[in-house]
Amino acid sequence: MVSDGRARRVLVTGGASGIGLAVVHAFAELGDHVTSLDLAPCSAAARNVIGDVRVPAAHAEAVKAARDAGGLDVLVANAGVHDGGLPLDAPADALSATLRSVLDIDVVGYALAINAAESALREARGTALLTLSDASFLAGQTGAGVAYTAAKHAQLGILRWAARWLAPDVRVNAVAPGGVITGLIGLDGSSDAGRPLFQDADSKRELVASRNPLGTVMEPEEIAGIFCWLASPASRGMTGEVVRPDGGLSLR
Repeated sequence: MVSDGRARRVLVTGGASGIGLAVVHAFAELGDHVTSLDLAPCSAAARNVIGDVRVPAAHAEAVKAARDAGGLDVLVANAGVHDGGLPLDAPADALSATLRSVLDIDVVGYALAINAAESALREARGTALLTLSDASFLAGQTGAGVAYTAAKHAQLGILRWAARWLAPDVRVNAVAPGGVITGLIGLDGSSDAGRPLFQDADSKRELVASRNPLGTVMEPEEIAGIFCWLASPASRGMTGEVVRPDGGLSLR
């Protein structure tokens, strides 16, 4: 809860699954009013806006839905897709299609979310939070292809640009997990449908644990707790920062 005792108004993109769903649950359990923007409904959200994060009108509708509850205190830009490990020597048509789809969803979608929420967040002196990943700092070591790596590096640029632009009214920070097992979709260039990235969850857990010094695999619920902390007064001195619960990947 915020300092005056009222519930915060939270908007989460990609709130119907994975880390986004865990974030919706975490804020809702704190008593906050959560709106989800996704292609599917989120049962844990107070309000659902069904829409595509590549479409500006979807973000405008989601912000309006959140503001109907009294304003917007927290934006979590989270919706995203993976590229399934796309290499640079992929067939040119597949390379082009996958790059465009991943960048549209993962990068343009984040920028549109901040664009739509700016006024409401400034009014509330709120917080914007972004879901990054280990691919924001690495290049290919953890299974990400060129499209996903480029998108996550671009998100890091959005984070830093937005943090400076929105200061002092709004704090902007991010969480960059390493290999959280979720229902993340990997695109193959043939369609937007893609395929589940973690079809063999047990083997993926072993692989993720083997790559980081702590040998750990974080769960979505644990990651969600970090988002809640970053949205709280306890982190009021932070902006433009990335919290990296990735088991110490930067040490390798």
